[in-house]
Amino acid sequence: MKAKLNDLRAGIKAKLDAAAKAITESKLEEAKILQAEAATLKEQADLVKTQIDAETVLETDTLKARIAELEVKAKEPIRPPFETEEKVEPESDELKSVYLVKYGEPEAAVKAVIAGMYGSDFNYNQRRHEQMVAFMKYVRFGEYRLNAKEQELLKPSWKNIILSPDLIKAEIIGGRSVAELKATLEEGSGDLGGNLVPEDYRAEIIRRLKGNTVVRGRARVVTTTRDAIEWPRLEGGNTLYTSAVRETMVDETPTNASAAETNPTFGLIRIPVHTGMTRTNLSRNLLEDSAFNLLDTMAELFAEAMAINEDALFLTGQGGNGPRGPLGARANGNQASPITGVTNVVSGNATQITADGIVDLVYAIASQYRASAIHVMARTVQRDVRKLKDGDGRYMWQPGIVAGQPPTLLGFPVLESESMDTIAANARVDLYGDWRAGYILVDRVGMTIERVSDSTTVGQNQVALFGRRRYGGDCVGPWAFAALQIST
Repeated sequence: MKAKLNDLRAGIKAKLDAAAKAITESKLEEAKILQAEAATLKEQADLVKTQIDAETVLETDTLKARIAELEVKAKEPIRPPFETEEKVEPESDELKSVYLVKYGEPEAAVKAVIAGMYGSDFNYNQRRHEQMVAFMKYVRFGEYRLNAKEQELLKPSWKNIILSPDLIKAEIIGGRSVAELKATLEEGSGDLGGNLVPEDYRAEIIRRLKGNTVVRGRARVVTTTRDAIEWPRLEGGNTLYTSAVRETMVDETPTNASAAETNPTFGLIRIPVHTGMTRTNLSRNLLEDSAFNLLDTMAELFAEAMAINEDALFLTGQGGNGPRGPLGARANGNQASPITGVTNVVSGNATQITADGIVDLVYAIASQYRASAIHVMARTVQRDVRKLKDGDGRYMWQPGIVAGQPPTLLGFPVLESESMDTIAANARVDLYGDWRAGYILVDRVGMTIERVSDSTTVGQNQVALFGRRRYGGDCVGPWAFAALQIST
């Protein structure tokens, strides 16, 4: 990198010397062109110098900070694990300040980090295109038809997980360094198997998932490069307050300095990332037909399979090897038991849903969550709810006013999911709440597809495609949900 900077500086000097000579010879147009070329080289040199400075600052300051932290910790008594976790925050803040002080804004830091991870000559758009072309060739013809460069582009290596600038920006603001990003991707790519899915294609599948599911697109979605995330949340709140902090009325001169003291308390939720797989068989004839829109069909098939499973887990999952949902039990037991903290509302009848039960359900959560709340229920439950009338004989169900908009029940949108229970004794048939306030969905960076052609598939003139991805989810705000139970 330094050699490149020296070459650029030498080129700048040569251009300027030539321009000065041209001016003395009255060759003004030639001098103008040489000066413009020198200015272009200077911009390139400035960028290279920025990249060198970024790596130097990060390596030097991060090492100094780490040494200082270890020296302080060596003098401190041993603390419980939760306190030890809290001590990580100053390091993150310091790393964050290094980026912001050095570059002034995250966008400049993104360029330096991309150069530090993938090289100074890395072209984001070109690499994305090359990777997609290689991926398409692999799916249609198999790995044996790929050349050496194409095979390298699809290997499950951290270098081939091309993080988008937006994701890198988020990681920078979160205080992560180039070294940490490299280490995390290296750890996460060794066990992927198969061939890496280009990030653009992965994003297309995720986009289709949003259109096919209830939860994705309505819950809070975060992307991580780790095997889990830890999410802090305020404790001590109620239907009015979000935390334990309260206001206290005092005299003009309070009796003591702590008369109005109320302190917030924080909890920490760990959301693990799980592994999901899907399989799709495609005809070899279709793969060989160049006019066939293979990538679009693959995205549709994979998204359909993934959407059905993940939506069920986000709604009723019990944890274990998958996400947990608001209707999933925290411990072993009945899957229909709401997760701890989700309000349970009875319908008022042991065998059917009632209008009074729906009204009670809507007012079971605090007003701040009702503004964005939705109903989720199965198809047959919607059928029975549409027959409910108020005391004046008017239907409670209202169709969507605008084409494409969901119908409403007491003014709140109603969405359909076959993962929800149908009407039966003790079943919870309507999950009502604010998903963005109460649920976090975690997507792990990286997705792979493996093409398998063995004796079974060849005999059926097919090729098997196995998709593998990692994601997680948990109900972090159970107070934002309420479930309607068929019961007296």
